[in-house]
Amino acid sequence: MSAPTHPQWAAMPPIIGFQVMAKDGKKVPPCECDSCGQQFIRADKQNYDLFRYENIVPPAEAQSTITAFVTQITIDRAYLAGLCDKFGNTILSRWRKKSHDKRETILLEADPTIEKQAWYRLRNDGGPWRPERQLHIKVRLLPYMCTTTMKSNPSVLLGLIHNRVRHSPQEWVPFDNDLIRQGWENGTLGLDYCGNHCIVMHGVNYGQLVPWNKEAAERWDIIGYPRARLIIEAQALMFSRLRSIVDLILEGVNDDSAHGSDKWQAMVVAGSKQSNSTELWSDYINQPFSKPPRFDVDYYCSVAKARLQAAQDHLWLFQTDPSYTRRFIRVMAASELYRTDWKYDIIAQDIHQAVVDCMRWQQLSEEWSGIKDQYNRYRDSIHPGQLLPKSLELSLALLEGALLVILEKWNNYLRKYIPQRPGFQHLWTTKPAPKGTTSEGKRVFGEIERKTSIKQGWNEDPLDWIVMNLLSHANAENRFDQSELLARLEAHVAETNSTERARLDETIYAKMSDSAALHEMLSAVRLHRPAFNRRSVLEILDMAKQNSTLFTRSLVSGDGPAKVYAFMPGSLKLFDQMGPAVGRKSEAWLKHRTAERKALNSFWTQAHETMRVELNTTKLRQEEINATLAIISVSSTTGYAELVEAERLETLEAIRDAVVAKEVKKSISKEVFSKGDPDVSKLAIAERAPKPKTRPAAPIDAPDDTPALSKPGEENPISRQQIPALPRAFGLVKKMFPVTAQETTANLDWDIFVHSMADLNFAARNVGGSAVAFDHAASGRKIIFHRPHPVSKIDSVMLQSMGKRLSKHFGWNRDIFVEA
Repeated sequence: MSAPTHPQWAAMPPIIGFQVMAKDGKKVPPCECDSCGQQFIRADKQNYDLFRYENIVPPAEAQSTITAFVTQITIDRAYLAGLCDKFGNTILSRWRKKSHDKRETILLEADPTIEKQAWYRLRNDGGPWRPERQLHIKVRLLPYMCTTTMKSNPSVLLGLIHNRVRHSPQEWVPFDNDLIRQGWENGTLGLDYCGNHCIVMHGVNYGQLVPWNKEAAERWDIIGYPRARLIIEAQALMFSRLRSIVDLILEGVNDDSAHGSDKWQAMVVAGSKQSNSTELWSDYINQPFSKPPRFDVDYYCSVAKARLQAAQDHLWLFQTDPSYTRRFIRVMAASELYRTDWKYDIIAQDIHQAVVDCMRWQQLSEEWSGIKDQYNRYRDSIHPGQLLPKSLELSLALLEGALLVILEKWNNYLRKYIPQRPGFQHLWTTKPAPKGTTSEGKRVFGEIERKTSIKQGWNEDPLDWIVMNLLSHANAENRFDQSELLARLEAHVAETNSTERARLDETIYAKMSDSAALHEMLSAVRLHRPAFNRRSVLEILDMAKQNSTLFTRSLVSGDGPAKVYAFMPGSLKLFDQMGPAVGRKSEAWLKHRTAERKALNSFWTQAHETMRVELNTTKLRQEEINATLAIISVSSTTGYAELVEAERLETLEAIRDAVVAKEVKKSISKEVFSKGDPDVSKLAIAERAPKPKTRPAAPIDAPDDTPALSKPGEENPISRQQIPALPRAFGLVKKMFPVTAQETTANLDWDIFVHSMADLNFAARNVGGSAVAFDHAASGRKIIFHRPHPVSKIDSVMLQSMGKRLSKHFGWNRDIFVEA
């Protein structure tokens, strides 16, 4: 066979048969770029036994193998679709009613090789590669199909069946391809070699063997045979198992009796939950059992805006609610490091980090908005098999770069933060530095050093092992899958005892939820089809210089990296040490509260000046700097003045009420001891003066760029009329907007909160970590709250802060609700 005359072959080594061979016997890939390096084994890696091809397959045999797989997939999928349409209700009912043991019996009868224990890939990292290939190839291809997972929650298998039947194998290719990434990189998957041939992975030609083409391979429209075969084999194995499982579930069913699928369809509409949760599960964390990942640009825009809103609200509450700030300081200052002189410096640093987080979500919100604009412009030109519009291709590459940079900065912060926390500090040696220590112009709090290896953690300390691996580099190809690690974290938290659960304190869990959102976005960008040409770090930096966006302008200054400055902790220390205003509201209470606000305002005034200097070291435009500074300048707004005045009026009203109550009590006492009965006919009932409003007439001022915030004069679609609330929901409203001492100190179970919000037409869905998004369908808006941890009970301070956020964004207050 002579060499093809196509130019791409001109500089290649001689062809032996259908193979391109190097002189040392290595199978030379057609290209060494990043995309092709994930479809063929790179020549340099073939120096190691575990990265050599196992079999050399002629093209005719390769096509026959793939055709057989695709044919089986098509037949099994159609068969399952027919059973679900006819017997969906029976499948649903029977599987839900079976015990865990009976479910496992069916699964193993369908295929005795199904793995029993969950998290196989996490448990068996770094083992001998030969036994892995020989004995565990199936679990490497389908790591989510294990009896422990499928028997524990009926929604897992039911979701797997429904979504694999409803959506085509082509739609699942990006996810299935990513699923074998780790096995591909660590050599635990045996590979077949078929020269430079590829497989078409989209459309009607799915499964067709074709010659390699650089542009199509970089778009992942075609995939090199070694990797494509694994993807299609995994799909065929999965459908074969599902068919056998469903047959066993329906064993003995009378075909002639009446059946249906209305309940099956209702299950699909209702969504799926974890066994221990009231909110819907995260599709990203439970992707194998949910619909295939889709580049839903509207969804990711809404996620970025909701995260930005939550970050802005966090800072807003810091500045307006002394109780919220005190709670934050109390929760933060729980470990040994906070008993040193650095206590308030570290807390101030975390507040600075909160401002940085807010800026990053603003950057990502704008990046996603730009992608959305381009998607709308080129919507008819974005299809598998076609080139991406050049500007969109560059924007996707830049968005990936932004996410990688932000994730790396975020992980660097968490790597320093987590060793400070009570649940993990015993694993680290901490040496606090004397107050005032600096290095290269930066403050040094001390040194931390790990006592034990992370690798020992899976068996000895699984929580630490999971958390540390969640902080791995997002660009490392041999990293564990983030969604699988997050799923393992959820399972561990649900299964373990209260002491172990408490190690993952609410601050870590909340920060992990931001990390989960970033990884979900990164996954969506990387699974986009057609794929964009991924750039190196240097190429991304070069693109950042040439493409001016809010993100790129925040990266650098005129003469180097942007500088970071510390918030001064003095006023924060003064605020904390003066203690809260306590007891009945009185003139003394009001005086103390005024002093609290003065100290808090002093801290934020200094923070404002520090941030102004820091932002001026970047290339941000002046209006962008002003917008960021506005977020931490709430005390200078009209809304803040109204809030303080409302608090003053409310206190004065409470003082007057106390005086009146005292006089009434004194009058009643006199009447009791007076002679004779009073002449009731001469009593007059005096009308009480109307109570002054203690809440602002409009939402508190917020930065102009705050998403989902009503503009002055604009009618809020939710608050324009009174809202009927069931007793459960009305009880929630009273606790969020309290007027009595009992309501002010009331706590609430998280599950009751979720159900109450559902009564008010908010659908709850976990979005990673402790974060739960509450979607309001009528307004098309969402708000994120964090599930309390380790105890699922919302304390009164957080409950009232939730009420303030709902008031700010949805116009809620106590008066607009009526008990139904």
